[in-house]
Amino acid sequence: MEKYRIQVARRFEKDFRTLDWEMKRRADSIIRRLEAEPFIGKPLRGELKGKRSLRIGNYRIIYVIDEKNRIITLLTIRPRRTAYR
Repeated sequence: MEKYRIQVARRFEKDFRTLDWEMKRRADSIIRRLEAEPFIGKPLRGELKGKRSLRIGNYRIIYVIDEKNRIITLLTIRPRRTAYR
């Protein structure tokens, strides 16, 4: 099956730059996995309905999936306490 393409929002780029080397390495590994398995993240509810969350230690990647065009848009990567705001 064809992999999904990854698209990155500006907010994600900005958040990613602030991460330490180890967290960047872990995030890269998870993002590569997302290309083949986009539904591994937990579906969100409420105001964030339609988005998904992936856990990396105390951090969360928030993303959306466009199934029709096979695109995953990474929205943010932040500590859990601020990721859902």
